[in-house]
Amino acid sequence: MIHVVSSYNQHLYARQLDEMFRMRHEFYVKHRGWTNLTSSSGRETDEFDDDNAVYLMNLDQYGKILSTFRLNPTTGPYLVADKLPHYLSEPAPRQDDIWDLGRWMVAPQARRKKAGEIADVQKPLICAVMEFAVQNGIKGFTALSDTAFIERISKVWPTRYMGKPHGFDDAPGESVLVMIEAGPHVLAQTRNRTGLYESVLFDIQPDLNPSPSEKIKRKQAMDAVQDADQNDIKRIREAADQMLTALTAPKDESGNVQESIQTVEAFTRYIRDVSGRSSYEDA
Repeated sequence: MIHVVSSYNQHLYARQLDEMFRMRHEFYVKHRGWTNLTSSSGRETDEFDDDNAVYLMNLDQYGKILSTFRLNPTTGPYLVADKLPHYLSEPAPRQDDIWDLGRWMVAPQARRKKAGEIADVQKPLICAVMEFAVQNGIKGFTALSDTAFIERISKVWPTRYMGKPHGFDDAPGESVLVMIEAGPHVLAQTRNRTGLYESVLFDIQPDLNPSPSEKIKRKQAMDAVQDADQNDIKRIREAADQMLTALTAPKDESGNVQESIQTVEAFTRYIRDVSGRSSYEDA
């Protein structure tokens, strides 16, 4: 299922939002070297991660992000219109039925294995984009993308160029702005392309008008996640050091294989208890 995360329910996804921002830092800042992004404490965010932003998140069974999109309505601030207008050869859309699609992220272990294939984690996500469009009366998405990805996108969704390609300011390569057509017919095409014909969206809608005290509780839930995650990582690293010490300690001729296995199993159980999932990649 693809989770719809908005200002109404983001307090329920505090851990996933923190993970997403850290993933963005790893990809855009560390891997691609984009120095003009706003990044702090290993988290990449910008002014468009606001109350109007909607995130579509593909989560695994442990609640860990596999892939994600950010959506912004063009009636408010969004990337190209407000910061990169030189990508446009026409007026920037400012209408209810056009949204901006960006910050497309895929976890490294979940990326496609062969050229020409759609990664399994991407199939429900791209269906979710069009389901969201149909549910909200959206007719199109603006999307700034690497030119290398446009051909791949156009195989799934109808696209047209909204301007000329431009080189990145602080990294090699070019990007271009396109308009992606949306609507029931595109959803049908996407389902045929992916082979997914059931609804994939999961949207928790709590009280849309929370009390002041509830708003404070939600903010506290969001603020608590970053420190909690860092403490978890510290504890796991300490446990890993202890495990390595035990495994490399001098042994008798038999090697105490069973003892080593038990040590590793104990460490695995520990990180499951701490993190709530079967692996913790930051450790």
